[in-house]
Amino acid sequence: LFWPDYEQSKACANLRHTLWEVQQAIGEGWIDADREQIGLNEKADIWLDITHFKSLLDQSHTQQDAPIRISLLADSAKLYRNHFLTGFSLKNAYPFNEWAYAESENLRLKLANALTMLSEDHCSLNEAEKAIPHARRLITLDPLNETSHRLLMDVYIQARQHSAALKQYQTLEQTLRKELNIDP
Repeated sequence: LFWPDYEQSKACANLRHTLWEVQQAIGEGWIDADREQIGLNEKADIWLDITHFKSLLDQSHTQQDAPIRISLLADSAKLYRNHFLTGFSLKNAYPFNEWAYAESENLRLKLANALTMLSEDHCSLNEAEKAIPHARRLITLDPLNETSHRLLMDVYIQARQHSAALKQYQTLEQTLRKELNIDP
């Protein structure tokens, strides 16, 4: 993937050398590598936002207590500051770029699910005001998603912000007409 113009043996040699350089820079024990795969050593003392993001989501899915689930989901949403590898791609490395895009979409969908659950959990606790920022952020992930707009409208109605709900419908209507030439 990294050296598509090289023969397999030369590309593998480059990879081995690059891994050696990385280990020299960061120290031994951080990278697990064998003939089939390369990854970070799960036992190494390293903190990764993506790993923590997924862990918090996993914990939230097993949590029945809404306030605790809200805390876990909110912490996970705070970790997601931009899409995976935004702005990074490899020239002439379609398989890598395809993998990175798929991973980014997977994480974006996980965030969307977390934001939906946050909004719904806050509303179930009669805390609609606290749900509004999460529902708004959900729309920024996919402005054409009618379900997300509907959720925000429902949150506004529960928060007794009827004019905001109507304005949100009008925003949805304008967006769909402009981008897709359809009505909600």
